[in-house]
This record gives sequence, structure tokens and C-alpha cells, in this order.
Amino acid sequence: MRRFGLMVLAIFGVPLVWVLGRCFLGTLVLDTLDAPFFSASRIAFFAGCLLMTALYTWRGSSFTILYVFAHEMTHALAGLLCFAKIHKINIQRSGGFVQLSKSNLLITLAPYCLPFYLLCGVVLYGLVQYLWPDVLPFPLWSGVFGVLTAFHVLFTFDALLSVSQPDTHEYGRFFSWWFILVTNLFFALLAVTATSPKMNLRQQTAQVAATTRDAYAAVYAGMRGVFHSVGGLCGGKPSSRE
Repeated sequence: MRRFGLMVLAIFGVPLVWVLGRCFLGTLVLDTLDAPFFSASRIAFFAGCLLMTALYTWRGSSFTILYVFAHEMTHALAGLLCFAKIHKINIQRSGGFVQLSKSNLLITLAPYCLPFYLLCGVVLYGLVQYLWPDVLPFPLWSGVFGVLTAFHVLFTFDALLSVSQPDTHEYGRFFSWWFILVTNLFFALLAVTATSPKMNLRQQTAQVAATTRDAYAAVYAGMRGVFHSVGGLCGGKPSSRE
């Protein structure tokens, strides 16, 4: 019964994928109009993504232990944030597990939604900037962020597609995939908003709200049109008799 309810929730929330994706791409386009798309930071970021993709294609299995570590650490951190007690952590190249005193949706799906190494990189960047401002050029950091972003995306999809993950079975695959996609798009939108020269958080919130309203209005209008057409086909035209 729980899985059915979550599946219904995911079906109802499908338009949110379009909303967040549209707002994300819209903000990128808006920023591009304000500055050259091929700036040093952007080139470094995409170069980092390409480098990680090449390494993944060439020797992806060599990084498996790093992903397993990040995966289990994210389970553990999410557990701590939910006031769970950690009983045991096991990390091996072939896989790992974390034994916690309790489990919930956030703990179970956290590794697929939160980029562990990217968050560590952002924290490190903030710490270095605080202690030694501008000691390293931002394009260098941007390249590192590109590597870590691609690492999260590639190994997350690899884990979801190539391994039978019990994490996604617990709450149903359809809901789990929807939740993972929506949360990743949300954090991507948050990141691009935080670094946007033209879009602040208040403007982005208003844009997301307006786009969500329009999306669900369009879905409602479309469903109403479909039901009207089906009703017309089933009922036919009323006949009149004198």
C-alpha cells in the first residue's frame, strides 16, 4: 500500500522534473547573455567533466572503492542527521553496508541525491577562501568541481543501472527514480542560482512557483480535454424525438 501511494505521488510530481529542468536551463541561458559562455571557469568545469568521463570510460573499475566509500558515508551522514545510531560500517571494493538504528526515505536514497565528494570540495573551497583568499585561481576550483560533479553523475547512474539496488526497491523503482531525479535537479538549480549574476534566490523561487503553476494548469487542461473527448466518443450525440 505504501509503494502504491508513493507511485501515485511520483506520477503527480512528474511535472516537477520539467519545471526544475526548465528553470535550470533558463538560468544558464540568462547567465550566458550576461557573460561569454566560454569563460575560463566554464571551460575548466567542462574540461573537468570530460576528464572524469574519460577516466570512467578507461578505468572506471579503479574508482569503485571511492564510490563505495562515498555511498556508505552518505548513508551514515544522513543517518546522523536523522538521529540514528551507527552500529557498523563495512566498505569493500565489491560493495559495502551501514548498519543503523533506524531507516527512512532520506537515509535510504541519500547517496543517489547528495554528491558526497562535491560537497566536500565546496566545503574545502570555502575553508581555503576564508584562510587564504584567492590563493588558488577560481578556474582551478571550477575544474575540480567539474571532476567531482561528473563522478557523482556517472557512478550514480552506474549503480542504478548495473546493480540491483535494494535501496530503490524498498520504496519502488518508479518513485525512487523520480525522487532522485527531482532532488538532483533541485540541487543543480540551487547551485546555478547561487553563482548566477542575474538571478537571486527570491527571483528563482518566484520563477519556480510560476512555472509549477503553469505546468499543472497545462496538465489539468490536457486531462480535461482528453476526458471530454472520451466522454463524447462513449456517449455519442443525443438524439431528439418528436
